[in-house]
Amino acid sequence: MLVRNLPDGTVVWLDPMRDVRSLALSVTMAGGSASEEPLERGATHFLEHLLFKRTPRRSGAAVARITDRLGGDCDAYTTKECVSFHARVPAERAKEAVDLLVDLTSGPAFTAADVEVERGVVLEEMAEAEDVPDDLLHESFLRRLWPTHALGAPVLGTASTVRGLTHTRLVRRFRAIARPERTLVAAAGAFDPDRLVALFSRGRARQEAAPAPFAPAARKPRAARCAFHLARPDLQQTHLLVGGPTIPFGHPLVPAAWIATEILGGGVSSRLWRDVRERRGLAYAVGTGLTLHREAGVALVSAATQPKNLARLVASMARILRRFREEGVTRSELLRAKNLFHAEAALSLESTAARRESAVSAWLYRGRPYPTEEFLADVDRVTAEDVHAAIRHLYGDGRDAGRLGLGIAGPLPAGARPEAFARSLADDVSEVLAA
Repeated sequence: MLVRNLPDGTVVWLDPMRDVRSLALSVTMAGGSASEEPLERGATHFLEHLLFKRTPRRSGAAVARITDRLGGDCDAYTTKECVSFHARVPAERAKEAVDLLVDLTSGPAFTAADVEVERGVVLEEMAEAEDVPDDLLHESFLRRLWPTHALGAPVLGTASTVRGLTHTRLVRRFRAIARPERTLVAAAGAFDPDRLVALFSRGRARQEAAPAPFAPAARKPRAARCAFHLARPDLQQTHLLVGGPTIPFGHPLVPAAWIATEILGGGVSSRLWRDVRERRGLAYAVGTGLTLHREAGVALVSAATQPKNLARLVASMARILRRFREEGVTRSELLRAKNLFHAEAALSLESTAARRESAVSAWLYRGRPYPTEEFLADVDRVTAEDVHAAIRHLYGDGRDAGRLGLGIAGPLPAGARPEAFARSLADDVSEVLAA
């Protein structure tokens, strides 16, 4: 990884690759939904939309035409901790791709009329997300897990906050995050490093200066235990989440936590899959999720089943979690998980987009390059004892089993009272784990 700096102070991470004919680029700003003020929830994601409406040098139609002409893809995404504009194109279109990305991120050219049009689009996107039960359940879980912290707020914001966002507030949000010291330019693939840096240098020199950004003090979120039900009469299955707060990204046990999550529910040989699906036939799919942020993380187990099987599914999950905590992992499980990480790393090395996103993640959470060799060395150093320690951070150590929450969306067994039923299932999990 080559590290350069543009004249304005923006850092550039370059990952030249041999034997590829494409180039993956991104301009990432370290400011996502978790750094938004309460009244501007959803502003960063709204900006992601608006910057495509028009730029200082292009109309929205012109942006669309060049995006199609590039022959690859050009898009953006917003997370809780960043917003990133990215492209993947044939190597010979590097100059056009750089010009477009720089133009998209150079300044807020959108109008008040653009804001009103795109507000409707964002509200439709929110409605679409609410139609997907897994997405709705996950967002609802986080809101209840961290009710007073921005990590619990949805990236898209709420209908109320999105309706209240004005042109002035959105421009102010852009100026808060679009600063050189908060920005990474990343590139992976076929390119000449000096030429690419020169292209970005010329483009970024046109950008306007911004005032000091809003920078809220980071604080660890205080977690609340949640047990809730979301009525979804349109569903045939009941969707389930079980989980709670866990370690942040910078914790020394993170590599062990990755492995623990994989062994518990990461694939078809995982403990949850073999028991819940293959042995008992209680779900078509069951798995684990681990999301880590700077201040905290969340560990989840998810599945969906027929309402009549919900109590059995929860009981099976609880028993598997308890055995996992008590027994730890076997040598063969540990070796299999490490082999999987090695295979995934090898495959990602062949992808320009994967290497670009790896650079973005390393910049956000480590502040330095994190090469694949170092990642694999960290994985290989993990012992069974490390995994056992990580399991207790992920799913409780018995004494704090009551911190695990539970959320369900969809139909319930006949006669069940929704909230009481959810609390009862959550208590059942806690009792099994605390025993």
